[in-house]
Amino acid sequence: MRSNWSRRALLGGVGSMTVVGLSGCSGPFASSRGATDVIVHNDGDVSRTVDLTVTQRDSEASPIDTRLELSPNEQTVINNNVIMGGDYDVEVSFTDSTRDSPYSETQAWDDAGQPLHVMLNNQIVFAVQIG
Repeated sequence: MRSNWSRRALLGGVGSMTVVGLSGCSGPFASSRGATDVIVHNDGDVSRTVDLTVTQRDSEASPIDTRLELSPNEQTVINNNVIMGGDYDVEVSFTDSTRDSPYSETQAWDDAGQPLHVMLNNQIVFAVQIG
């Protein structure tokens, strides 16, 4: 069976599909670098209320600004909100039944690439995953 498509029509169709396929891949939020995760671990034996803010230093944008309720020995993953290669400030505070006031720490996360783990027990520990 012979196709009724001319070369010009075929190339025009392919061009249109390419433009549609690339829509959303350009503009101020586009990145070919990908995104990474923040994983919050409640390593304590009490429930905790956690406030987490991740702010990009060069734009003051906060891709993560959330409050979490974590049970003892629970963890939560915040997927793909942090663009790789950027520099961020991570602010974490938590409250629980053993404290009269919130405990907080701030950490620089330079050239974000691998996931950042935030571990809560008697203190806050930040660790970038290796591998």
